[in-house]
Amino acid sequence: MRVLPFALAVLACACTSSLDLERFRQEEARSEGALNVTYADFHFTAKNMQSHLSEYLEVRLVDRNNALQAKVVYVDVQKPDFSVDCPKLVPKANAPYRIDWWADHNNTAAYDGIVGGINEKDHAWRRVLSDPLPEDVRIVDGRYDLVFLHDTAFVDVATDLQGNKTPLTDTLLPFKLGIVGAAGYAGKPIEMRVVDKGSGRLVAVHRRGRAIEGYLAEVTGVLDEETAYEISVWVDVDGDDRYTTGEPSWRLEALSSEAGVALDLDVSRAPQTALEEAK
Repeated sequence: MRVLPFALAVLACACTSSLDLERFRQEEARSEGALNVTYADFHFTAKNMQSHLSEYLEVRLVDRNNALQAKVVYVDVQKPDFSVDCPKLVPKANAPYRIDWWADHNNTAAYDGIVGGINEKDHAWRRVLSDPLPEDVRIVDGRYDLVFLHDTAFVDVATDLQGNKTPLTDTLLPFKLGIVGAAGYAGKPIEMRVVDKGSGRLVAVHRRGRAIEGYLAEVTGVLDEETAYEISVWVDVDGDDRYTTGEPSWRLEALSSEAGVALDLDVSRAPQTALEEAK
């Protein structure tokens, strides 16, 4: 039987993805303390996002039971090409996970689906972190690396993997941080990460594309009750989408209540704390 070159290319791509995942698992098994490795890092890169400048973008990590496990919020997107680093984001248990993300293209402050005219609906996409991996997802240095080149192949993220409706309603609690005193950083991005202190798992990222004097950073549906969290905040002075030693940074801790977490941070007065740079 003759195998066409196109078929060979497809098979090679699928095999490469399978080998990447298997190599990832083998490296983990060989690493020191592998039994304690329960979360994989994730790196999200978006390119050619010109049509979504100044919009709200949300990236969601969802498990096989359609439960939200973590969320990245980017308010006021400022660059067509950007990235977000998410260490210890993807749990190993309850796989496969999927990455759902959407842009509030019709500016209603809510997800409205993907039906309608190109500027009358939201734009949404999905990638499933299972074997074989999608073409734009790779395993790089032990992390999932998604490099998304903007397209219009939209997927309704208010559905499960079988296409059944799954409304994006919150079942967990909100994180709220009121930022004040940020006039000195006007126009610079400010990012914060929320980590479950007990497990070390990242549950939320909030980035504002341009700092203003005062604003509320909010990520809904990500916290458990009566749980200790560590919050890291930093100003991306050089605009490279990552923390660099010497950039203004702060660290807070909070115990969630039945209402989640609600804190305030005056970045003009609070003492700064150096953070660890992303690897």
